[in-house]
Amino acid sequence: MIIPLDKLLRYNSNKYIFTRATMESVEKIGNIRKFPTDESKWKVVPHVLRLVLQEDVKFIYTKETEEEKD
Repeated sequence: MIIPLDKLLRYNSNKYIFTRATMESVEKIGNIRKFPTDESKWKVVPHVLRLVLQEDVKFIYTKETEEEKD
C-alpha cells in the first residue's frame, strides 16, 4: 500500500480541509514534480495522498471573510 496509513490516522487537523486540498491536488497532477511516471501512475488519489501526507505537496488554508464570499 502506498498510502502511509500511520500518518493518515495520526493527522489531527481538520480532515475536511485536508481532503479538499488533496482532491484539488488531484486536479493538478500535471504540476506535481514528484508524481510518479512509471506504470503505477494510474493510482492517482493514493499517490497524491502520500505526497500530501509526506509534505511533498503543501497546502495553505486561508479562511474567507464574509466580504470575500459575496
